[in-house]
Amino acid sequence: MVDMGHPRRTTGLVLAVVLLCGLATAPATAAATAFKVLQLNLCNSGVAGCYQDGLAVGEGVTMIQRRVPDVVSVNEVCVSDLPRLTAAVGATAEYQFAFARRKTTNANIECTDGRGAYGSAIIVKEGIRTSGQNTYTAQDSGNEVRAWACALSAVRGFTACTTHLSTTGTVALAQCKELVPATVLSYDPTGSATTRHVVVGDLNLKYSPGSATNAQNCVPSGWFRKGDGDVQHVIARTLTFVSTQEYAMYRTDHPAFVVNYTF
Repeated sequence: MVDMGHPRRTTGLVLAVVLLCGLATAPATAAATAFKVLQLNLCNSGVAGCYQDGLAVGEGVTMIQRRVPDVVSVNEVCVSDLPRLTAAVGATAEYQFAFARRKTTNANIECTDGRGAYGSAIIVKEGIRTSGQNTYTAQDSGNEVRAWACALSAVRGFTACTTHLSTTGTVALAQCKELVPATVLSYDPTGSATTRHVVVGDLNLKYSPGSATNAQNCVPSGWFRKGDGDVQHVIARTLTFVSTQEYAMYRTDHPAFVVNYTF
């Protein structure tokens, strides 16, 4: 008698081995890494009409704790506000401050009530390897000298910059082009076309196709921009865009703006 069951068992065993071998040799696909950027303008100088007795800083801390960003750009703050905001980002977080100066004296603009220098800051959750800040060559006729700050992250090697540009559109666009890409790229020690960069801030420019001061006119080839529908934007390179969100802020005149990426 011929045993008809044996060949079936052999075929099943061979098929199982083939499938297992296929599974063993299939290349693993790495999961994408989430990367979140938060933009805040806290109107905390004490001079502007939107100032609310410093309460915007606490609101900013709460927003950071809820959104858990990798990078935070914060405009219109006092240097004394930065320890609280940075601690909210994380235990390893560090910041670089951009000092706004008075044109007439070249001294730092000071917040009211002895709260220290006024300006913007970039906060990086994983810490900072190198950083710097400076003012723009292009400036408007007002007394505030606009500035930028950039930082190279300590671990993953991305560059993040913040700025708060002129309220004169043509000057703001000139300042933006001064920052992006040349200044930003100067913080990339590898000079690599694959290094990640984010430029975040209140650009005082809107997305307005056909306008000479369209925010999109500041975006170089190979970069892309996401905005809040008003003057807050993120200009990025070598990141995969996922989504944007806006969150109401009640102690300042700007919403919180989040851009989610992966890489």
